[in-house]
Amino acid sequence: MGLSTYYNHQQHPNTKNHRPMKHLNHLLILILLSLASNFAIAQTGGNTVLVLVNGAKITSGQLNDWVNVAVSEGAKDSPELRQSIMNDLILREAVSQDAKKTGLLTAGNNAFKIKVAEQNAVLELWFAQYFKAHPLSEADVKAEYEKQVALSKEPQNNKEYKLSQIVVGSESEANQIIAQLNKGASFASLAQEKSLDKNSGSRGGVMGWALPSQLVPPINEIVVSMTKGQFTLKPIQTSNGWHIVMVDDVKPFVIPSFDDAKAGIAQALVQQRRQEAVGALMKTIKISQPGK
Repeated sequence: MGLSTYYNHQQHPNTKNHRPMKHLNHLLILILLSLASNFAIAQTGGNTVLVLVNGAKITSGQLNDWVNVAVSEGAKDSPELRQSIMNDLILREAVSQDAKKTGLLTAGNNAFKIKVAEQNAVLELWFAQYFKAHPLSEADVKAEYEKQVALSKEPQNNKEYKLSQIVVGSESEANQIIAQLNKGASFASLAQEKSLDKNSGSRGGVMGWALPSQLVPPINEIVVSMTKGQFTLKPIQTSNGWHIVMVDDVKPFVIPSFDDAKAGIAQALVQQRRQEAVGALMKTIKISQPGK
């Protein structure tokens, strides 16, 4: 990701929205508020039952768990926060009961979607643990900025490239994807469906802007000969897998100030460290086919 566009990328907020009731009609809102207001929801230890939803218990322990998460993400413990979370817990229990009653959880491919959601949650927990052990500091961001300023003065970095990628585990699979792209398949759709890099894959493969010097070899050497709209006609192998790379745009590189660039640099470093973590993990595992 090039410095000139670092500041255009905003990090997703970590705090959760504890007010899904805005999507309900006014009558249900009043009912929930009325129910919640009839129960003591001040900080309470243990597992005191605070409310029953069709007989199902919502306890002080559940409430406190959610409050602790909200506080860890920057919220202030207050009666209003607890009221809001209680309303949310009531809604979640009501929806859960209705989903079970109507068979929604097993309808169509919903069971698979739930399994994927669980796997994604585990993946994010794994990354969170990694960043706890490898925190990103202000000094790291400043050092990366200075590094990019120096690199920007090199001739090959007079342009930056907006790139998308699809990463797969084998050359044969990469060739199959290239064949699909040659027939007019959507790069973004294939990235979402096939890419092992779930972070960029969830955005249709988009990695953002980058200077050639920021890219791993041999991708850094290949993109400089490509033009806007082109994708690689042969798979590119790196330590992370086999890549199909597409050039979404090209523009002259302009150095922004550190204040303008630092948010985007931090985001890019997070992405880089996620890839490093995945690469290190993949080196420790053994992949084999049954019977071989």
